Amino acid sequence: MLETVFRQVAGPLAVPETPGAWWRGLRLLALDGTQFDVPDSVSNGDTFDGPSTGGTPFGFPQVRAAVLAEIGTHAVLDASLGGYRDGERRLAYPLASSTGPGDLVIADRGFWSVELVHAFTTSGAHLLARLQSNHLGTTQAELPDGSRLSLMRPGKDVRLRAAREGRDLPKETTYRVITFTKDDKAVHLGTSLLDTEQYPADELVALYRQRWEIELAFDEIKNHLGPSGPLRSRTPEAVRQELWALLAVHQAVRRFVHAAAASGPVLDADRLSYLRCVRIARRSVPSQHDTSRRSLTNAWKEACQEARSRLLPPRSGRDWPRAIKKPMRWPILRTRSGHSKVEPGRWAHNQTTKQRKHRGAGRPMPRAQPPWPPYNWSPLPAGSGGCSPPPSLMSCSQVRPW
Repeated sequence: MLETVFRQVAGPLAVPETPGAWWRGLRLLALDGTQFDVPDSVSNGDTFDGPSTGGTPFGFPQVRAAVLAEIGTHAVLDASLGGYRDGERRLAYPLASSTGPGDLVIADRGFWSVELVHAFTTSGAHLLARLQSNHLGTTQAELPDGSRLSLMRPGKDVRLRAAREGRDLPKETTYRVITFTKDDKAVHLGTSLLDTEQYPADELVALYRQRWEIELAFDEIKNHLGPSGPLRSRTPEAVRQELWALLAVHQAVRRFVHAAAASGPVLDADRLSYLRCVRIARRSVPSQHDTSRRSLTNAWKEACQEARSRLLPPRSGRDWPRAIKKPMRWPILRTRSGHSKVEPGRWAHNQTTKQRKHRGAGRPMPRAQPPWPPYNWSPLPAGSGGCSPPPSLMSCSQVRPW
């Protein structure tokens, strides 16, 4: 049901006037994969699987998704869901049907292959992706801008797999390889754009960095719109429904952002805060139940004005090294649900000897002892003229002073 809703609302949003969405007449799209943590239930673990060490599962089960998004607006054109063991490249093949002539798909390293290039170029789209060292192909010619034409052929296993699945593959594929240096390391890009005059190599190198826009879209879906952690559903079917719902709502929010950016002087959609627009939608949508069309139109205009009232500063164009923000965890005697075999993790064999101070968290504080010594009361002899303690304290040998 919710997948059908997503299919109905998914699609590109950019118009010719949208900033950052076009390059030399081509619509810029990004292709990448991501993972979603799901609750640790037996059915989720058996269906989706998850990370493991030494054959012992640990952490949460994960859903792997391949997403095709528009760079200029962060709109999602298509998505494919699978388990942790499903490769991103295999999940990306069906997404080629959502592209067409005039699209340039930018992908990360690991996606380039004869099958993927054939799938996207058959639909009329072009591809720009980072190449692994074993995908440079055989050089056919050197081009004037420093790039070169290369040739690659599908291997025997690839041809047999395509034959079993009823797919036709070309015997050879010609593509263009662009090499540049970053941090004293050679980086290789592959593209189906062969015209060096119409598509200069230096512009393609600069354009490849725009692929990171899809990482920002993943952050919006997971942290600003989603739970910023594992999903809530504990059954595989409910997990899929929750993910399709997140993608559909994200597309709706992005439509609102795009409309707000174009409601006055055209702005880059990056200048509008996604989280602010999510809060506006959460506050405005319930109050518009059973209202007239005129009221909805006025509410839409007010929401667009509010979204434009406080803009983000322009992007600084910073270059930040890639880092892992959520490191892999190696728990001690901890495994996923439904697995009876439990083995100690790395920390069990390399425990620290550092002494930890016992804080007694959650326990009542002990009563402090008085710094003075106990005072001994003794009855005064009769007729001494002194003041004797009350009768109730006459039998006490150690009583604190008054």
